[in-house]
Amino acid sequence: MKQLGLVLPGAILLIVLSSAVSAGDQTEFKQPDVLVLVMGGFGAYDQCSILYTTVVALPKAQADLDKIASSGKWRISNPQGATKPSGGPKPVPTTSIAWQSQGIIGYANGTLPLEPFVTALKRFKFIEVDYFPPAGFKFRGLAEFENRFVSIRLNQSTNSYRYRIVVKDNGFAKLDLPLVQPPKPKPEERGMPLSARIGLALGIGLACAAIVYLIVSHIGKRR
Repeated sequence: MKQLGLVLPGAILLIVLSSAVSAGDQTEFKQPDVLVLVMGGFGAYDQCSILYTTVVALPKAQADLDKIASSGKWRISNPQGATKPSGGPKPVPTTSIAWQSQGIIGYANGTLPLEPFVTALKRFKFIEVDYFPPAGFKFRGLAEFENRFVSIRLNQSTNSYRYRIVVKDNGFAKLDLPLVQPPKPKPEERGMPLSARIGLALGIGLACAAIVYLIVSHIGKRR
């Protein structure tokens, strides 16, 4: 099978860029500086592409791919890079590199890894990673994540998982991104502050003393 990632990148890039501006699910994210596509369901291999919105030297694109492969421990085959017009009414030259690999989409556990792509492409401010797993894929992966380095949000539709990553600070070696969504911590049950407890105890004590005084005074008057 001819590598699907090499046939579609120009058309998909235009569709994704046009929808990225209008989706508005992440206020800082306008459109990606670099787009990663991962498509499954085409045999034993996942079909992948990196689509840059500008011209990138092919050795640099290959270096990005090598970093992704090393970080993900994925065996890359049939890499092909090219710089071509993007298509559309106002085409601009853009670079893409496509390849295929096994084991990127987590079919067994429902996960879609991000760490290899984000760490390799962290020089870009806005990164988008779009996963297109086959029908029947049961997603159990990461939905959102934020720390001082990155902000990650997922926009999910039928068999489409669009991750938008804003790199706030690229001074990280790795992020240790979870594959599944961590449970949200339960809100702490805040007890009454010590000062309030002391005040309440004093108030109750004074109230009790007043009640006792009134009772004793009432009994004394009756005598």
